[in-house]
Amino acid sequence: MPQPDYPASLAALVARLATLSQSERAATVTQILPLLADVRISLTLRISAAAGVLRNIPDRRRDVRRVTRALTAGISTKRALDRLRQVQQQIEKCNALDELIKARELRVKLACPRCKVRLPRSEMVKHLWHEHRLMLHRRSTRTTTRTAAELRLTFAATGDLEALDRMAELHGASGLRRWMADEHAPAEEIAPLLEAATDHGAGLCPVCFAESVAAVTPFPLPLDLANGRLSGDGYAVRLGGNAWIRTLAVSTPDLPPSPDSLKLAPRTTATLVAALIVLAVLFTPSHALLGLTLSAIAYFAVLFAQSRHDPNDRAVEVAWQRLAAGLAEREHAVRFLTRLCLASLGRGNAEQRVAVLANIAARAAGRADDSDAELQLLAASRVLQVEDAIRLGRDAVAGVASLAATGFTGELSADFAEFVVGAYLTRDRAAGDLLRLRILLLAAAFEAGLVPRDLTDIWTAAPNLKRVMSVEPANRLGLLFGLWRTRDAHAWHSVGHGDTVFDLARKLPRHAAGVLERFPDLLLSHRPERAVEDLIGPVLICARGVAIGDQLLADPDAEVGLESRGRVLIFGRHRIEVRRQLPDDFPDIVSAWLQFRAEWLLTLGEGGFGAGTLAISQRVLAPFSRRCSSCETVSTMGCGSVGVRLA
Repeated sequence: MPQPDYPASLAALVARLATLSQSERAATVTQILPLLADVRISLTLRISAAAGVLRNIPDRRRDVRRVTRALTAGISTKRALDRLRQVQQQIEKCNALDELIKARELRVKLACPRCKVRLPRSEMVKHLWHEHRLMLHRRSTRTTTRTAAELRLTFAATGDLEALDRMAELHGASGLRRWMADEHAPAEEIAPLLEAATDHGAGLCPVCFAESVAAVTPFPLPLDLANGRLSGDGYAVRLGGNAWIRTLAVSTPDLPPSPDSLKLAPRTTATLVAALIVLAVLFTPSHALLGLTLSAIAYFAVLFAQSRHDPNDRAVEVAWQRLAAGLAEREHAVRFLTRLCLASLGRGNAEQRVAVLANIAARAAGRADDSDAELQLLAASRVLQVEDAIRLGRDAVAGVASLAATGFTGELSADFAEFVVGAYLTRDRAAGDLLRLRILLLAAAFEAGLVPRDLTDIWTAAPNLKRVMSVEPANRLGLLFGLWRTRDAHAWHSVGHGDTVFDLARKLPRHAAGVLERFPDLLLSHRPERAVEDLIGPVLICARGVAIGDQLLADPDAEVGLESRGRVLIFGRHRIEVRRQLPDDFPDIVSAWLQFRAEWLLTLGEGGFGAGTLAISQRVLAPFSRRCSSCETVSTMGCGSVGVRLA
């Protein structure tokens, strides 16, 4: 006689429960109860079946107790409690079961493995954590270290985000951050932390990912300037009116807005001048035609002279005349003056503000050590002075680089260089000027004793310096540093005369800007004899290769020769045609530069990222560094980025 299939019967009965009426369901449950206690059926199936029954019967203590008694018949209290907890985990909600489990937990007391105190399970969990820093896992205890290690393995193997939640419960938010730092979490997981840090004006510690306030104070934006209105920080200059009358109003935080002053518009002035000339000739009819001609000329001359002024320029001029002159000594106006200097770059009458600007710069220089706000004002005012001096023939790019160099050399705090560059970048700049500024700033930094590693550490906390000075790929920074260190040896003179990119940027501003815009990786520039240079230009030795004209060649063994009676230069796969015959030895010179670049110049980057002088590094990096309040790690700290740990 075949044996009945008890597991299948149990599963079938439980599956039918959801389709039966209440009276039929009670009868079916009665059939299920003996099967829940039958040891011939696997425990896993019985636990799942019990959960299925509880989902389909009333949530009443009497009904639930019948099911739990059948499932736990004949076993110890502890084992019964374990089974009920497994059932509880499979049910979304069953208040009667929760109460039964809670009642049993109160009756069952566990012994602490450390101090032997006996407590109910719920109290034992608290006791183990608060007294011994242990966690209760089923019937045994675990240290937090072991639990964290298991969570790390689980997350590494499966990527289960529940492991992150449990780690946060175990060690708190700070522990989770430290774990993410240790595990080198991918960028997409760090992104929310960086976004939150950015909102707080902070960065992340590289060791524990705790937030630290950015080392460099953000540079203020220029004053709002549009349509003849200049405003910010409670100050305002407003130009208005119509085609015939112009109005002007100035307001400050301390005083109510002044009444609008009136001024004749250019059209009105031109009309009055022309009318006076017409009246003057009314008494001399013989000169009427001449008078009308003169009045027309005067009208258009006055109209043109007074209309050529941009209203935004006029608003800037008024701000310097009516506001800046009286605020130079007021500490509360430092931010406004900084923003005014930034808004005035390339605007207004430079000659009219010379004295006021010099007074502001001198005052800021005397207080630059007191606060970042004063240092920012000094940077903005000095950059404006450099820009205003362009009319006198001054090289603005070189002037800005010279200002920034005072931060590298120690004359001023190193973050002064960041503020100077930030002020310069307030306006859009030509690509060639920015590339030339990069070379001049790198030269100033190397001259001050900084090495590439110092610069990359600084750039973490100095976004403006990074934008202008950073070199991609990174090995080109090592090449430039190596070239700087060996510049006085002139090793290339064995091939021919050449100027380094540092000399070119300093001596030939316009030429350097144009060349760097086409070849930003320039290292050396060889100028052949005048007749040859007029035909084909300089020979540019770059990190990527040797350039002639707009053609670039890197292979030192490539063919270089002349064809068509010296009027076509074979330059690897390139053919460069010229107007006149090139010297017969010119291909040999080009080949020598190709060999020199490959065999000597490219080796300059080796070892370029070693440590520099400790005292110089500490002095320059100090303004860009923060000490983490959680783990005491010192790192360069920028807003919205992971810091770089410093030794």
